[in-house]
Amino acid sequence: METPRRIALDTDVLIEHLRDKGGGLVGALEERAELATTVVNAFELYHGAYRSKQTAKNLSAVKNLLSALTLLGMDDVSAERSGEALANLEREGKPIDPRDLFVGCAAVRNGYALMTNNRKHFERVPGLRVLSPSDVPRPPR
Repeated sequence: METPRRIALDTDVLIEHLRDKGGGLVGALEERAELATTVVNAFELYHGAYRSKQTAKNLSAVKNLLSALTLLGMDDVSAERSGEALANLEREGKPIDPRDLFVGCAAVRNGYALMTNNRKHFERVPGLRVLSPSDVPRPPR
């Protein structure tokens, strides 16, 4: 599988990186693609840092990581696509968390694939190319 040139990283992938459990994934990706995340993912990282016992240390790590990524926002088009997709998924009896829908629709809107460990969940977002961390070969550690 060819690695896309633009990849948005989901919160779970970013947390693995921050915990140094990503096996060098972000480094391997940086050599091949423009990396981004969304404002929703940033919110989730900040929320986790503020809930942690090492708030200052974790806030610093989150800010450092986010400064190295393109931050994708929500705009009116992304919001409309999210609303339409959620209504359709609800009709099918397959709703997903609105935050995940916002992440997926922001990635689609900005021309990014999404890398996540929750592939099955995100594959319901229309037009979103979903990648798993296992899709990217990494150098041995």
